[in-house]
Amino acid sequence: MKKEIIIVIIIIILIVIGHILTQNYTKKVFYELAKELNEIKISIKDNNMSNVDLKNKIDDVQKKWDEKYDMLAYYLEHDELEKVQTQLIGIKANVETEEYERSVEMIETCLFVLKHIEDKDSLKLVNIF
Repeated sequence: MKKEIIIVIIIIILIVIGHILTQNYTKKVFYELAKELNEIKISIKDNNMSNVDLKNKIDDVQKKWDEKYDMLAYYLEHDELEKVQTQLIGIKANVETEEYERSVEMIETCLFVLKHIEDKDSLKLVNIF
């Protein structure tokens, strides 16, 4: 009986440590993405970047997201990640067609989805029960 309790405790500790590591990685990735999206939003609102520069910046964000997507897909819901992917594609399309107002809306939606995913998968008492 004592062996089983020790094994269960070790498994619980490993699960909690694994969740903390994945949560920290998720926060780091989402923070970086949100930071870059906010920079793009400010650039659009201030109109201080050319359309080509905005496209390049969004392409960079898209490439970084594609690199991180595979790792995040191991432990986050694919549906949630695809929502972010869809928003990023929409932002890019709206910048290419010079619909900047719609781009800002999509950036806001993308930031909301990122925050939602982070809150949903965090280790909180509300999420456990």
